[in-house]
Amino acid sequence: MTDNNFGNGIDEEVIDLRVYLQVLKKRWKLILQVTFLAVLLSAVLSFFVLKPVYEAETVLLVTQAADKLQTSSQSASPQDLVNSVSRIPVLTMNTYVEQLKSDELMRRVIEKMSLHEYGYTPRALAKQVSVTNPKDSYLLEVKVNNRDPQLAIDIANMMGSEFNASITERNQEIMARSVAFLNEQMVKVKAELDAATTQAEKDRLQSMLTLLSQGITQTQIARSFDLGSTNVLVVSPAMQAVKVKPNTQLNLAVALLLGLMLSVGLAFLLEFLDNTIKTPEDVARYLDLPVMGLIPNVDSQGG
Repeated sequence: MTDNNFGNGIDEEVIDLRVYLQVLKKRWKLILQVTFLAVLLSAVLSFFVLKPVYEAETVLLVTQAADKLQTSSQSASPQDLVNSVSRIPVLTMNTYVEQLKSDELMRRVIEKMSLHEYGYTPRALAKQVSVTNPKDSYLLEVKVNNRDPQLAIDIANMMGSEFNASITERNQEIMARSVAFLNEQMVKVKAELDAATTQAEKDRLQSMLTLLSQGITQTQIARSFDLGSTNVLVVSPAMQAVKVKPNTQLNLAVALLLGLMLSVGLAFLLEFLDNTIKTPEDVARYLDLPVMGLIPNVDSQGG
């Protein structure tokens, strides 16, 4: 009994598969027409309607310039305070990525290139920019998409230049505040030194004055050599822009696939809605009656 049921299951699957193939064979013209129209529409959109978009890329290298200003200390001491104040903080790569996508940098680029005359806003420009940091590297890949290839190149290079300038300005500002803070501390320590009564206290305060003076000198040297500007280096400026949109081959392939899916689905839908009887097989399938005979088609011209 099990074998019979198994055999009947195979027969039913074969019959169903034949029905599907018959539907596809019956509606092959519809399938071909719908698929062709989908591909044709995709080709028209890709070649004549959609405007091309170009991408330019510049690569930046982040160096740890702050390491040049750091000194080691064995324990918490006045020297730790001086070192922490007089050095540039080390930023993570994610911080650099976010700064490159910030509205402030977009505003600088727009002002530098006078893009506001063309209706650019920081948010609109940010939508054309993508910044990535390859894994385990100090590289920043800045990509700019624009319909004008030369403008994409110019924006990418300007972003690298302005980002470098903004980092330099930030570091210079930090070092300027450090010098001002250290000078304030020196004034306070000198006042305490003048009021000191014991030799030990005078020696301690004199040592602090020396450390503060060294910190000021160290920070001023950093400012004079402009060490902050070495935080970001342009290792690969944007030289050309490549067309990235529309991807004609991908669009045609997707249109072909969608056209086939839509046309096959439409063919089965029409077959499901068609309840007319056209062949002897339809009589046996739907009415469960035997076919007694057929009336052949008569060709009037040949008769």
